[in-house]
Amino acid sequence: MINGGIRLIVFALYFISTGFTAYGEVYYDVSEKKIFLEKQIKQKTIGHTEVISNKLDNGSALLAINTNTQEEYQNEISVKNTIINVLLLSCVLLIVGLIFLFRKYTSKKRSNEGLKEKNEQLIEAKIEAEKLTNTKSQFISTVSHELRTPLYGVVGITTLLLEEKDIAPKHKKLLNSLKFSGDYLLDLINKVLKISKIESNNEKLTKTPTNLGQLSQNLLHSFEYQAKNKNNELILQIPDELPDVLQVDSLKVSEVLINLIGNSTKFTENGKIWLRIKILSLDRDLITIRYEVEDNGVGIPEDKKEFVFEKFSQVGREFNKSEGTGLGLSIVKNLLEMMDSKIHLDSKEGRGTRFYFDLQLEIIDEKEERQIDTRSTKIGNIYRRILVAEDNKINQIVTKNLLNIIGYDCTIVENGFNALQMVQKEDFDLILMDLNMPYLNGTEATRRIREFDKTTPIIALTASELSEVGEECMEIGMNDIINKPLNKNDLKNIITKHLLH
Repeated sequence: MINGGIRLIVFALYFISTGFTAYGEVYYDVSEKKIFLEKQIKQKTIGHTEVISNKLDNGSALLAINTNTQEEYQNEISVKNTIINVLLLSCVLLIVGLIFLFRKYTSKKRSNEGLKEKNEQLIEAKIEAEKLTNTKSQFISTVSHELRTPLYGVVGITTLLLEEKDIAPKHKKLLNSLKFSGDYLLDLINKVLKISKIESNNEKLTKTPTNLGQLSQNLLHSFEYQAKNKNNELILQIPDELPDVLQVDSLKVSEVLINLIGNSTKFTENGKIWLRIKILSLDRDLITIRYEVEDNGVGIPEDKKEFVFEKFSQVGREFNKSEGTGLGLSIVKNLLEMMDSKIHLDSKEGRGTRFYFDLQLEIIDEKEERQIDTRSTKIGNIYRRILVAEDNKINQIVTKNLLNIIGYDCTIVENGFNALQMVQKEDFDLILMDLNMPYLNGTEATRRIREFDKTTPIIALTASELSEVGEECMEIGMNDIINKPLNKNDLKNIITKHLLH
């Protein structure tokens, strides 16, 4: 901009100097012609004075010629003066334009400097906000870990007591209430942690080969207890054409469906809840499916349909006595956006609600893969030894009893160092390794075990969020990871999966 302004000023000065030079040349030329004319006229006048009387008629003609010649030169001078005036006016306008441009440039420069300063302030504010968000996320993660550890004891011991056959009916009812409260508190912790991770952009997609039909059936089965308490019927509808194995983030799909089914269960009594999969398009390698969760419960008012997807929104408490965090549908919305999808809602107040979303998934050809039947009992007929590394006494009791119920014997050690010694002395079919232990933690113990034992399956036990530690666990040689509090069916499935390989 500065170089352009300098060039314009130089051009203007050159233009002005050229104009004045032209003016000088014109003026000089006119003066020369005028002197020459006067001289010529004078000579002719003197030369013809003596014969003027004899050539009176010729004198009149000469006077006319002289008059015409003067008029021509006067007209020429007038034209050139006009040109000079135009040049001078152009120069003045050019100078005014340059002054305007210069002032505009200086004003824009000051404005840019102000914007630059504000941008620097915004960048600093953004960095500070990101620090605060990460601090909040870390705090929530730490607190959730500390809450999950005692919850493992509450939920685990309650589950063990419910397995007793001779328990009194009134005690069983109380234990069911206790377990429901423990599960609810665990769900609350998980949702708060999930929201925090989404806000801090720490949530990532992890696609794995998944049987969506089996996944959907298992999820719906997990809501049987709540459905029975409210006299609801759960209905699963899956087309026969659905491929067996699809590439999808099964954990996030599960979280979405759990929140949607849970929402329907919360607002439906003496009704029906449908979980459907519809095929929208099917090619050789790709399939587009639509998941639907529908109920015939209380429905959602028209003016609340957008509000339900906001954080901490709680619509419909006047229809339902159950409490809620108002986080479930917000989590659904954010998780689906991560999967390039969008949640849709159809609802009429008093007639029910239908949530649906579409997913485009890759079809995986796994004809040669062996399908694992996690409900098979044949593995239980074989004696298996499992090593459990766990420092918390209550967790040791819960894990040992869960394994006994499933049908496995186990040896328990209190830290990673003892686990390392036991593996060096004895043979185990599988190792359950807690990550946070004194003396030697689970990750370091696994690294040392993998130096001399590459084959024994090692499954991580953790109260931390799986996405925070999962990648590190896989890198050091662990085979899988499971979250605390342990669920009997999940524990059985993951052990069976690795012992059948």
